[in-house]
Amino acid sequence: MLPRVTALALIVLLCSSCGFKPEPTGALPAYPQTVRDALGRQVHIDTAPRRIVSLDPGMTAALYRIGAQKLLVGRSGLETYPKQSFHLPVMTTGGQPDLRQIQHAQADVVLVPESMVPTAADVDKLQLKAAAEVYVVGGNSVNQVENDISAMGLITNHANAARALSGAVSAAVGRVQQSVASEPAVGTYVDVGLVTGATFTIDPGSMTGDLVRLAKGTNVASEVSPSQSVTFAQMATLAPDVYLSEQGQGATLSDLRKHKDTRTIPAVQNRRVIQLPASVLNEDGPRVALALAQIAKALHPDATAPQ
Repeated sequence: MLPRVTALALIVLLCSSCGFKPEPTGALPAYPQTVRDALGRQVHIDTAPRRIVSLDPGMTAALYRIGAQKLLVGRSGLETYPKQSFHLPVMTTGGQPDLRQIQHAQADVVLVPESMVPTAADVDKLQLKAAAEVYVVGGNSVNQVENDISAMGLITNHANAARALSGAVSAAVGRVQQSVASEPAVGTYVDVGLVTGATFTIDPGSMTGDLVRLAKGTNVASEVSPSQSVTFAQMATLAPDVYLSEQGQGATLSDLRKHKDTRTIPAVQNRRVIQLPASVLNEDGPRVALALAQIAKALHPDATAPQ
């Protein structure tokens, strides 16, 4: 019988901003342990899981970084690093968990981004169908990334390595923030999809929104629903100073110069339309500080680089 993970009503606070981490200290046994996921679900780990499917690229990378990669038996297919993870079978179809693949993998634990299971009811359905416990990965803030990394340490009995990695991420993020601390906030628009005469932007509560905020950017479209397009006429009113565009999806400087409503916005006039890879805009793993540094450089090119 493979070890299973069961939810119990035990509370462990995962709050990096308050200085608390859910790692064991001293001579405490590795198991049982309790973690809290992004939905606030408390999950009790009785014994060491042997097979983990990670449908979140950031946590796939984190498991490699803390030395728990041997437990991985499946991935999301969206991983961009480390290259060693590319040999793992992809267990998503159409952006959703591939239940048949996960069942075949006999996973004990499935790590799933909140976007795939936004409610506890969705988690319950997935757990029942996948015959595995689900840990919901947040990925909507740097603090949540640090907490999720710490949770990975508890789940896999690599708490010390996870604590060190989480601390390193926090320190690196702090250095980037310090490098732009004296810079004025910059009006920023993030374009994640160009359509005729309009674009789509980010959810202000997303990871990208948090990275823009930490990089001293002000999201000029914070009142816009990500399900609604922003017309070029609206863009002229928003008048961003910097226009971040998802590479291969968003508008280019050339695209914006062609339209009468966007050719006069400050970002276009000052050639501050910057293409960034989706992996940077949506990073939710160990490289989140590097992603933040790239965004900060795009917003504040004259700022002192973090040491």
